[in-house]
Amino acid sequence: MSSRTLSSTLRSRASIFNPRQSQPLQQRISCPSPGQTRSYAPNHSFSSSSSPSPSPTDLRNTKLRTLLNTIPPSQKIRYIPSPPPPPTLPPPPPSLLTALLHPSPPPYTIGTDICHIPRILLLLRRQLAEQGYVPPSMPRFWTRVLTPLEARYSGWKSGGGVEGSARFLAGRWAAKEAVIKAFSAAYPGGGREVFMHDIVILNAKVQSALLEARKAAVRIDARERGAQQEEMQGGEGEGEVKGGAPRAFVKVPGGEGWVEVSVSISHDGEYATATALVVVDPEIGGRGRGW
Repeated sequence: MSSRTLSSTLRSRASIFNPRQSQPLQQRISCPSPGQTRSYAPNHSFSSSSSPSPSPTDLRNTKLRTLLNTIPPSQKIRYIPSPPPPPTLPPPPPSLLTALLHPSPPPYTIGTDICHIPRILLLLRRQLAEQGYVPPSMPRFWTRVLTPLEARYSGWKSGGGVEGSARFLAGRWAAKEAVIKAFSAAYPGGGREVFMHDIVILNAKVQSALLEARKAAVRIDARERGAQQEEMQGGEGEGEVKGGAPRAFVKVPGGEGWVEVSVSISHDGEYATATALVVVDPEIGGRGRGW
C-alpha cells in the first residue's frame, strides 16, 4: 500500500469516527403565495410561557365581566333615554278661533275645473264608430253632457267637424263641473246635489234665438186673441241680450226655481278651463248650513 493510499484511508476513518457537529435547526414559517414560497426564521422561541401576563386593568375587566354574567337578566337595569318633549305649537289668534267657531255666510262661492280636449275627441270618435250609430244623429256623450235645449241650439258638428264639437263640449263639461263645485259649496246638505242636466249654459247666439222665439210666440198668442198689441211682461230692457259671454242657469233642488250663476270658459291648446261664481242666498243656503 502506498503512502498516498494510506493517508487517504486514515483521513476517511477519522471523518467516520469524528462526525461533524450538527447545526442547530432553525424554525421556519412558510407563507405560501401564488407562484413562490417564502420562509421566515425567527430569532426567538415561540414558547407559550413567554406571553406577557395580563395587566391589572384586564384583570379588573375580567372580574367585572364575570360578576355581570352571574346577575340574572330580569334583575339587570338598562338605560333607556327618555323621549324628547313634544313640540309646543303656537296658539291661534283669538279672532281666528271666533271665526272658526261662529262661521258667517260667505257672499259667494267659486268653483273651477279643467278638461283635456283630446280625451273628449277620442270618446266622440269611438261612439261615432260603433255599429249602432246612425248619422247624423248626436252621439250619446253629447246628449249626456248637454240638455235637450243646449244640444238642439248648439249644433252638432256645425263648425269644425268632430274636432270643433269636441272643443266646444270640453268647455261645457269644465263649466258644468265648475258650477257643480261652486253650487255644492253654496248650498250644502243632503238632497241638494245638481247634475249635468240641471245646468243650462247659453251663449249670446242661443239667448237671442230664444228671445226671438218668445217674441214670436207672444205675437201669435195676441193675434189669436184678437188683441192688436200686447207688451211683454217685465222691466225695462227685457228682450235684449247684453254682452257676448255665456250665461249659466242652475235648477235649485227642492222647487226653489232657477238661479243664474256667472261662468267663464277658456281654451288653451289641448285644455279647456272654466270658473263659476255662485252668489249665496242666505234664505236657501242657511237651511243647509244651520245659520
